[in-house]
Amino acid sequence: MSQIPTRSGQDAGRQVAGGSACEIAYRPYAGAQRWLSDRFRQTSHLKTVFTMVALVFFVCGVGALVYVFASAIWSALGAQAISAAEYAARKAANEFIIACFSLLGTGALGLAAVGYLSQPTHLRISGKGVEFLCRRGPFSFRGAAISWEKVSAVTLQRRLGEASSLENYLCFKEGSKDRVKVKLAAIGSMDEKSALSRCIETWAPEAVIDAGVLESLLPPVDHAYTELWLQAFSAPPRHESLRPLMEGSVLAQGKYLVEGRLGVGGQGTAYLAKSLQSGSQLVVLKEFIFPVYVDIDVRRQALRSFENEARILQQLDHRQVVSLLEFFVEDQRGYLVLEYIQGVTLKGKVDEHGPLSESSVKTLALQMCSILGYLHGLTPAVLHRDFTPDNLILSTDGSLKLVDFNVALQTDSKAATSVVGKHSYLPPEQFRGLPTPQSDIYAMGGSLFFLLTGQDPEPICANHPSFLKEAISERMNAIVARATAVDLSSRYKSARELEADLRELAEDG
Repeated sequence: MSQIPTRSGQDAGRQVAGGSACEIAYRPYAGAQRWLSDRFRQTSHLKTVFTMVALVFFVCGVGALVYVFASAIWSALGAQAISAAEYAARKAANEFIIACFSLLGTGALGLAAVGYLSQPTHLRISGKGVEFLCRRGPFSFRGAAISWEKVSAVTLQRRLGEASSLENYLCFKEGSKDRVKVKLAAIGSMDEKSALSRCIETWAPEAVIDAGVLESLLPPVDHAYTELWLQAFSAPPRHESLRPLMEGSVLAQGKYLVEGRLGVGGQGTAYLAKSLQSGSQLVVLKEFIFPVYVDIDVRRQALRSFENEARILQQLDHRQVVSLLEFFVEDQRGYLVLEYIQGVTLKGKVDEHGPLSESSVKTLALQMCSILGYLHGLTPAVLHRDFTPDNLILSTDGSLKLVDFNVALQTDSKAATSVVGKHSYLPPEQFRGLPTPQSDIYAMGGSLFFLLTGQDPEPICANHPSFLKEAISERMNAIVARATAVDLSSRYKSARELEADLRELAEDG
């Protein structure tokens, strides 16, 4: 019997002892929990008072209100308006009503708590069958279960009036009876759904499986975008979504603790955060705020921008390109979880210490060629389109790291290309919306000019750093001028060609 591979944590099922089964976290009230989390992420005195009043009203019941109003009326009229015996009888009746409603409210609250606590927390799948498990603190017990030998069919039960497939149920049938019903929305990720799909195919080969079952469990061509879309537009608009996160905020169901802000951009804020599930590892949360009170097409465009950066970063694997750890959508905002790079941007270094020496620039330029050679050598090639000193971080070990792929583009992209990037670093073809790999080389030449002179290059022209700083060698001046040539035919054709000239320069001393 084949083993079903799984991954630990939120992204996949958890492998258990013996290696013959997997457990999937099961959250039947995920929608309600997300709804409450959205509304109580940022508390206020008014919200707290309203919540406490609602709870008191629920527990005590309307009998308390009857008593309060009755007491107020009696106090106004005076107890002498009725006899002492009648007053005592009415008071006793009201106290009895309060007790009844309090008992009913407490009982209802208790039943709701028992119902919630008895819900399963995990779905266990093994060679024996499928079963629900409930683990809450020291308590653990089994729920509904069915063995594979008894599974006659696996069907998809669709809820009427629900457009989202997440609201459907997966039903494991024994004969005509549903023995185990799995709510798809309670399974947190596509990896876990895929694991469940593989289990069904492996261990229930004789069962009748509805055509929609595997389709609902397997990821579409771009499942990450589909799930983000559903999450981003499922929550109602909230004013709090426009506020920056405060220090101490917790995101992604307790995975990340915000420690402070790193910077503010046009689309959101970058935060320094601690990963609470990875040994307090520091990460960067790059935030995208999706506009709320705008046309739906504007929101779609904002989400596409977020998804584009996440999709491109997922495909990159280079030690000098920032790593994407994961991404998620929460409270009308998207977050890219990126590796934290301890260092300073090249712009910050020049602004603080002035222009760099030519030998230092040669060393950094060779690293830039390595980064661009990797990006442009991919199939399809990736164009950064904002390769500037602001987006190159010099880490404490002396290596460069390229960040911010917000406007990056793959050469096979069918999306309309707009003019993006900093004007001093944009070649004319990028101004026309027709960028090529040589456009990044132009931006690299402009970055070298800045490092050598401390000034931004002149827009749309070949730049000669020796005009501002006579100490720059003729060879370095020629390299920068060729890299920033306006005419594509005069510019370096590739990062490898530029790298060859830099190595010759380094060898010449």
